[in-house]
Amino acid sequence: MFPPYITTVEDAIDFLPIWAERIGGTLRDGIDATAPRPGIIDVDDFHIDFIASGTVLTVAISFSTELIADYYKFDLRRIDGTLLWREDNHPGHAQQHGGPHHLHIGPEEDHRIPANPATLTSIAKKVVITHLSIE
Repeated sequence: MFPPYITTVEDAIDFLPIWAERIGGTLRDGIDATAPRPGIIDVDDFHIDFIASGTVLTVAISFSTELIADYYKFDLRRIDGTLLWREDNHPGHAQQHGGPHHLHIGPEEDHRIPANPATLTSIAKKVVITHLSIE
């Protein structure tokens, strides 16, 4: 999920606001991370605003202390709420898509296709490509 030079939980949490800035966004709210169970870190929903594109990326991640994500949501929408895409890793669609990783393609919420596991780098690329194609 995280770049290879991020090696600790603290570094991972500290990197998220930097990542938001690097992809051209502005972090709207802070990063709220908790440890609900030993060895698991939950990062609650946070929002990255892209003023020039009129979009917002909502992010939530749950990862182990080894920095392996067992849950994530990257949800990019227009400010009016229209879904552009959402990349998820969660149980519920695994039989449909050959695993828990899938991509929702907007504007319909239920248009899903299989996806490879996401990384912050792959999501950054997807955000940039989407913003370049927005009219």
